[in-house]
Amino acid sequence: MKNPWMSAWLSAANSTTGAARGQMMSEMSKTQTQMMQEWQKAWMDAWMGMMMPWAKAPGKKR
Repeated sequence: MKNPWMSAWLSAANSTTGAARGQMMSEMSKTQTQMMQEWQKAWMDAWMGMMMPWAKAPGKKR
């Protein structure tokens, strides 16, 4: 014999967990995208700095 109260409780717990999981996955995706963009910018700056040493960031001027 099935327990209807246990079934209702598990159903509510599952829907709450599903919503929380969706929010967590969304935040992880945003963070991963941001990290990838920062990584790409850092590497592009490094490569461009090696290929064009005369175009360094502004510093002290004589």
